[in-house]
Amino acid sequence: MKNLFLIFHGRFPSEKAASLFAAKSAEAFADEGIETILVVPRRISRKKTNPYDFYQIKNNFKIVYLPIIDFFNLPLPKVFSFWVSFISFSMSVFFYLVFEARFRDLIYSNESLPLFFATFVFPNTLYEMQDFPESKLRLFSWFVKRTKLFVVSNGWKAKRMKDVFGAGEEKVFLEYNAVDISKFDIVAEKNDARKKLGLPIDKKLVVYTGHLYKWKGVDTLASAASLLPLDYLVVFVGGTNEDVDRFKNLYASDNRINIVGLKPYIEIPLWQKAADALVLPNTAREKISLYYTSPMKLFEYMTSDRPIVASNILSIVEILNDKNSFLVKPDDPEDLMRGIKAACENKDLARSRATYAHQSAKKHSWNRRAKRILRFAGLN
Repeated sequence: MKNLFLIFHGRFPSEKAASLFAAKSAEAFADEGIETILVVPRRISRKKTNPYDFYQIKNNFKIVYLPIIDFFNLPLPKVFSFWVSFISFSMSVFFYLVFEARFRDLIYSNESLPLFFATFVFPNTLYEMQDFPESKLRLFSWFVKRTKLFVVSNGWKAKRMKDVFGAGEEKVFLEYNAVDISKFDIVAEKNDARKKLGLPIDKKLVVYTGHLYKWKGVDTLASAASLLPLDYLVVFVGGTNEDVDRFKNLYASDNRINIVGLKPYIEIPLWQKAADALVLPNTAREKISLYYTSPMKLFEYMTSDRPIVASNILSIVEILNDKNSFLVKPDDPEDLMRGIKAACENKDLARSRATYAHQSAKKHSWNRRAKRILRFAGLN
C-alpha cells in the first residue's frame, strides 16, 4: 500500500479557504483507506488550536509540522517573507520526505517548489493546479516534464495544459473542487435559522459568505445592495479583520447592508440556510476569478438548497447555468440587482433552480472527489 504525502505551505489551521481545502482533502483521502500525511509549515501565526476540532473533521490522518524560517510577523516586505518561508519550507519538505517517505509513495501538492524538489527522488508526484503560470511558461514547462500527474480544477486550465505544454488526458485530470455534503445539507427552516442568528424575519435576505477580496466581486454586490428596495438586506459573512474594516468604512452606513465579519466554519451552513438568495458575484476583471478559480463556496451554495445568483463568467458557468441558478453580467450592479430580485421574488422558478443545483451538488462531495483522484493516480 502506498502512502500519500499531502504538502501545503500555508498557515494551518487558519481561516483561509486554502487551509480548509488541505484539511478536507486529507480527510477524504484517508477515508478511502490511504495512509495520509499532511505536511505543513510550523508558522508562528497559525491558530493555536486542534486542527481536527477547528475544521470539525475526522482524526484519520497525520499532521506533520516542519520547521521554516518565518519572518511574517516582522516589519519586512511580505514578498520577501513569503519567499524565505516558501524556500525554507521546500527544503524542509525535501529532507523530511527523503527520511520518511518510500520510493513508491505518492507525493501530492499544490505547491510547485517542494514538489519540484521531490521529483528528483520520488517518481510518483501529483500537482494540483489552482492557478496558471502565465508569466513563467518556460520554467513551468520543465516542471511539467518532471511531474508525473496533474489535477486541474476547471476546463480552462485543462485546455491550457494541453495547448501550452502538450499535456493530454493521460497526464492531466479535470476535477472540480468539492463540498462537505453532511455539513451543508442540514435540516434548518429559513426563519428558524434567522432567529438563531439574530437576523430579521421580515426582510428578503441576500447572503454572501467568503472573503472580501475585490476579485470576489463583493464591491459590485455592495453597489447592487444600494439599488435594492428597502425591504432587502444583504449580509456579508467573512473576511479578514483588515478587509472587514475597509468594507465597513465604505458600506456600513447603508441600512440594506449588514457586515457581520468572520464566523466559525461550522456556523456557515446556518447563515446560508437563512437566505432567500445566495450570491457569487465574481469579477471578470482579474484572471484568478475569470479563469483560474473553482470556488468551494459555489458547491457549498448548491448544497444549501437556496437560489444562487452568480456572475456569468467562464470559471462559474462550467458548473452553473440557467437551470440551476440566476446568471448575471459580471461587474454590473444593476444587472446583479435584477438577478437578486428575480431569485427572491419569482419563488416557483427560484425553488426549481435551487432544487436542480442541490441535486447536482451530490457528485461534488469530498469523498467522491478523492476517490476519482486516487483512481487517476492508480491508488484506488
